[in-house]
Amino acid sequence: MTDRIPKAKALAERLLGVALDVVGEAQVTLDENWARNPKVVGLTLLSRSLTNFRAAMLLLNDRHVHIVEARVLARCIYENLIWIGALRERGSDFVKEMLDDEAANRQALGELTLRISRNLGGDVNDENGLTLRGLIKSTSERFPGSKKLHVNKVAESTVVGSAYAEYSRLSLEAVHCSITALGRHLEREAVEGGYVLTVNVHPDPTPREVLDVLVHLCRSLLWIAITANELVGFTSKSDLLRTLSEEFDQMAENGSP
Repeated sequence: MTDRIPKAKALAERLLGVALDVVGEAQVTLDENWARNPKVVGLTLLSRSLTNFRAAMLLLNDRHVHIVEARVLARCIYENLIWIGALRERGSDFVKEMLDDEAANRQALGELTLRISRNLGGDVNDENGLTLRGLIKSTSERFPGSKKLHVNKVAESTVVGSAYAEYSRLSLEAVHCSITALGRHLEREAVEGGYVLTVNVHPDPTPREVLDVLVHLCRSLLWIAITANELVGFTSKSDLLRTLSEEFDQMAENGSP
């Protein structure tokens, strides 16, 4: 298990370089949609994934491996994958859904802020309250009928729907404060007459855990890079992406998670 980690990290570094080149080589002719052009949005999703990926690799290469935090970032990349999958399927229609989702979330946040302020005895009709009400109203007028996107529903409509299972698993194990997730900080040791329970702030991950998160990072970024490459009409890195995909599949078949 331990001997496969350097190979997985080497593959990750090569993938990082190729994915960066996809962004660098992409040529997009802008239309009336400007930054909302699906090709542009696809490149920004790849760019966001690249920064998540690089941060996760730093966490894995640190003297004290931050495995949970790396898993959080892997979960972020899986969400990006689900989004770019929907973008590939629905194009500009999904970009509009993304805008509506953001508008719905901004309205909900504004209304929550007003509600909390009211409950704490604040004056929701003062200058700040009126400004916030104006922002909520203008957003509602600009995006009438806006509604939130739900990851599970978005995933169901794409060819990468299976990514939602990994997204959910990483949510449970890394993002949410589940009892199982918190349990990794506890160590039980048998002593005479019973047990001693110790709280470990930074438990060391097992080699399998490190390899598992490396595989998740590579799998999700690889699929995003391939999709973004397709969206922009393909670049000179298409063959390299295909080669990396084959190497990744071979690595997985040889016993990686």
